[in-house]
Amino acid sequence: MHHQNIPVNPLSYSLIGAVGDTYTNPQNHSCSFWRLCRHPDSHGGHCAMIISCNTVAAHFRDNHNIVDMSRKDYIVCQWPGCLKQVLRHNFVRHVRERHLCHQRL
Repeated sequence: MHHQNIPVNPLSYSLIGAVGDTYTNPQNHSCSFWRLCRHPDSHGGHCAMIISCNTVAAHFRDNHNIVDMSRKDYIVCQWPGCLKQVLRHNFVRHVRERHLCHQRL
């Protein structure tokens, strides 16, 4: 299965509609775990493009205009139920840890 020339883990589709908003097995986390981006799109819905820890920086740069900002600028995370205000240089880490359940060692 492919989505915009990016390989997709077909097992991740089993999480669509699951209870909760985060990956529920962080002890099994893999940085190549794919899930749908829940950031708002320009049509009032959610982006729904497939992202992983490995692609999140490029995804937000290319699709959500998180680019050409000072490291000291604040970004309000638009992921449903979050609205956390984070410095631009911490935004990718925030998405990885909070929404993709990446655990820093």
